Amino acid sequence: KQWYQRRVRAVLLDLEPRVINSITSHTESKFANLFNPENIFMSKHGGGAGNIWASGYQQAEGLYEEIFDIIDLEADGSDSLEGFVLCHSIAGGTGSGMGSYVLERLNDRFPKKLIQTYSVFPQTAEASDVVVQPYNS
Repeated sequence: KQWYQRRVRAVLLDLEPRVINSITSHTESKFANLFNPENIFMSKHGGGAGNIWASGYQQAEGLYEEIFDIIDLEADGSDSLEGFVLCHSIAGGTGSGMGSYVLERLNDRFPKKLIQTYSVFPQTAEASDVVVQPYNS
């Protein structure tokens, strides 16, 4: 198979659809078919976390079953699960709040698996348009 005919073993989570839709909806994009649509979770109300850590965390608590059904399916499909890699931005509410919640629950559900994170921190050299970025991180 060509590289573009394969699917990435990934779960995409977001509380608002804008970013994921920009990846998956553009048919001319080489990334449009890269991710399994069954492994994409977007909150049904689509409002996001409003750049507030507590909002992202609380929403993730309410979406626990839906999120971990997707993660469990992907983990069960693995021949030899070694661990998880989480890529998230900690400047806003979803990456910081939901990311914190998912990390905690991954550690609870898979205590002997490796968990590696790649966290994107807010830029501190310039003033941000999001006042709470330092608190989220």
